[in-house]
Amino acid sequence: MPQRCSFCRVPDNKVDRLVYGAHFNICSDCIRTCLAVLDGEDITGWAITTSPQRCDNCAGRPTEGYRHLLNRATYSPRVCERCLLFYTEVLLKEMPTLDEELQNIIKSVFDTDDRDEDNPPEIYDPEAVDPLEDSPDKGPPLGPLPDQRELGQKMQGELTGQTRETIADITRQAIEELERRPERGGQTATQTEPDPLATDLDRPLGILFDLGDTLLRHLRFDPGAGTEALLKLAHNPEGHSAQVVIDRIEMIHHDLVPRREHAQVEFHPHLMQRHVFEALNITFDRDHGAVERVFWRNSMKWEHEPGVVEMLEKMRDLGIPMGIVSNAEFSGNTLYWELEQQGLADYFRFLMSSADYWVRKPHRLLMDTAAAKLGLPGRDVWHVGNSGLYDIGAARNAGMGAIWYNHAKNPNDGPEPHVEIECWDDFVILVEKFLE
Repeated sequence: MPQRCSFCRVPDNKVDRLVYGAHFNICSDCIRTCLAVLDGEDITGWAITTSPQRCDNCAGRPTEGYRHLLNRATYSPRVCERCLLFYTEVLLKEMPTLDEELQNIIKSVFDTDDRDEDNPPEIYDPEAVDPLEDSPDKGPPLGPLPDQRELGQKMQGELTGQTRETIADITRQAIEELERRPERGGQTATQTEPDPLATDLDRPLGILFDLGDTLLRHLRFDPGAGTEALLKLAHNPEGHSAQVVIDRIEMIHHDLVPRREHAQVEFHPHLMQRHVFEALNITFDRDHGAVERVFWRNSMKWEHEPGVVEMLEKMRDLGIPMGIVSNAEFSGNTLYWELEQQGLADYFRFLMSSADYWVRKPHRLLMDTAAAKLGLPGRDVWHVGNSGLYDIGAARNAGMGAIWYNHAKNPNDGPEPHVEIECWDDFVILVEKFLE
C-alpha cells in the first residue's frame, strides 16, 4: 500500500521524494510550498496559523516564537518552521529518513559561536530508546525514534540571529534545489500536470446544494434578540440576563469550535442547550426543538439568493433530483422550517444539517450519505456551495462535481472547483450544456 504525504495526500509514487517522520510524512513539493508560504507567498489552501495548538511533530506551540503552517484544504497536520528546517535539511542532504541523521542536523544547525562548551546540550541516544513497532499505517520502519515531547525538547534551544539567517539561507537553497531537481518524465519540480478542471466533470444526475449564502442569503444574526425572546419563555429563578447566557455560549464556542474544525465533527444544538441552560438553572416548559426555533425566528433573517427560484424551476423541469447539505449548529427541522417560510421546500427531496449527522463538510461521510439518499453514486452528483474550504472540499473528497457559487467574488480558501460561477443564470447554462 503506497504511503501518502500527510499534507497534500499524494501517494509516494506520485511525488519526487517523501520524507518519513516520526508523526507524519511530508513530500518535497509540500516542503517547497511551506518554504514559499514562510517567504510571504499567498498559496491557496495553505496558511500560517497562530492558534495555540501544538506542532504535530515536536509538540511546540506558536507562543515559543515559531510560526506554524498547515494545509487547510486537506486538514493537514501542523508543522512549525523549526521542524520544517530539519525536514529541509533532510531533503537537501538526500537522507532517506529524518531520524538517521537527526543528531547531525541538530548539532550543525544550532552550532553557534556562543555555545557553552562546558555544558554541551544533551544529545539523543538512540540506544536508550526502544524501536517503534512495525505498523502498516506508518510506512517503512523508522528505527529508534524519541518520544514526541522528548524530540521537541531535544530540538529546543535559542534561535540566534545567525541561526535565523541560516533558516533563510536554507529556504532559498531548498527552493533553488527543488526547482533544479528533475521530476519523472523530465519535468521540473515547478512543473505540474495541468488540472483538467471542467473537462473531468460528468453530467449531473443529481445535485446537492449548500443552504446559507448559496440558496438563501444571510442578512442578520442577532443572538441578543434570540436570547431575550427565550428568556421571556423561561423559568429563570436566578434572574440571569441575556448577556450572561451569551457569554456562556461564547465561552463554550471558544473551547469547542477549534476542536470541531480539526475533527470535522458537529455538535447538536440540543447538547449545547443543556450545557448552557442547565448550568444556569434555566428551564422551559417546551422541548429542545421548540426552544431552538424560538431562538432561530428571533435572531435570524434570510432572503432568496437572486435568481434562485428560476434556477430551481429549471432544474425541476429537467427532472434532476435535488437535496441540501448544510454545515449548521441548528437541527435539520429548524433549517427546513426556514426553507418552508421561504417557499423553497418543495424543490428538494431532503435537507441534511451536519448537526444531525455528527460530521460536517468537508468530511466525505456526510456527502456519501447525501448521494445515497439521492440513490446515486457520488461521481454522478454535483455539489454547489459558496465555500471553497467546506463545499468544494467536501465535493472533492466525495468524488463529486465541485461547483463553486462565488457570488461574493471571494478568494478561494479550499481546493480547486471544477467550475466557478457567480450567478444562478451561469449555473443553468452550465447544466444545460452538459445535458445537450
